[in-house]
Amino acid sequence: MQFTYDAPVRDSSLTGDSACAQTSATATLKPLDMFVMLDQSGSMGTDCNIGQNTASKWCRAINALSSYFKSAGATGNGAALQYFALNGASCSNGSGYNTAEIPAAGNGYVTLPSNVFDSSLNSHSPSTNTPTEGALRGITGFTGRAVNQRAGRITIGILITDGNPQTCNTNDNTLRDILQAHFTATGIRTFVIGMTGASFDRLETIAGGGNAPSHASNIGGITNTCGNGAGTCKHWNVGDGNGAVFAEALKQIQASAVGCTYAMPTTDAGIINPDNVTVEYRANGVPPAQKLTRVTNQAACVANGWYYDNNAAPTEIRLCPAQCTAVQADPNAKVDVLLGCLGS
Repeated sequence: MQFTYDAPVRDSSLTGDSACAQTSATATLKPLDMFVMLDQSGSMGTDCNIGQNTASKWCRAINALSSYFKSAGATGNGAALQYFALNGASCSNGSGYNTAEIPAAGNGYVTLPSNVFDSSLNSHSPSTNTPTEGALRGITGFTGRAVNQRAGRITIGILITDGNPQTCNTNDNTLRDILQAHFTATGIRTFVIGMTGASFDRLETIAGGGNAPSHASNIGGITNTCGNGAGTCKHWNVGDGNGAVFAEALKQIQASAVGCTYAMPTTDAGIINPDNVTVEYRANGVPPAQKLTRVTNQAACVANGWYYDNNAAPTEIRLCPAQCTAVQADPNAKVDVLLGCLGS
């Protein structure tokens, strides 16, 4: 099935009469860098190549990933890819899993869209067990490495699996804690995508440590994204890998990862006064605009709030979690950032 991705509608424009010295400046969503860890266990089913329609979870998964990596909706993002299990890789420290197969250098990302992943996806086949501990330590090792945390971008990990943890440490709380310690240390989130065969209750426990935002069970035109009928969850259920469902999950993950973090606007008309910035939200993209409340940090967040990453020298504008949830649930949301210059 053809995978397509339409970027979510998000607008961060500056009105002319409020611009710094009447010059337009735009706050843009930060681009995303993702390290994808793909389960190649035998339970993923029959092998295939990109473009084939074999009725297996593996075939649907690699076609969905290939299409995403080549899609216009991924433009400007970066991706790296690895698989589990791998011969000689370590569960205890993630060695082998914590470097990428693509790009071949083992670190860094391929700028999307790109077809460079296809040869790698074609060369692998589902035939291993499911050492989830190694995969998670690989994600935290790769995304935690300084060279893979690029300035001005958001870094995330994505685990895709159809099974329960095997070999290594299989305790769900221990696996959750691997991701939680990583998030606490770095602020980097890990997203968990489950397919038929996985225990979604167990995946939800693990995903809790990844600190991905909660989402509704029915979202983006697809149903049962939580896999167990729960009202909200942090993991994603894509069933047998149906292309449309997989596409929507990746679309929603991208939106939730970057949809509420804006790069601080710049203007050639003067130096922006961070104390004279207004952020407004237009529900459904129409007036009247709601002026959001600036708070000092995430800990001080209110329902309609926003804050800087650094109050003294801000580089990002971040929406508070409750406001972020409202924006992401609104497909036509518009967020306007109005600037004032020093002395204005």
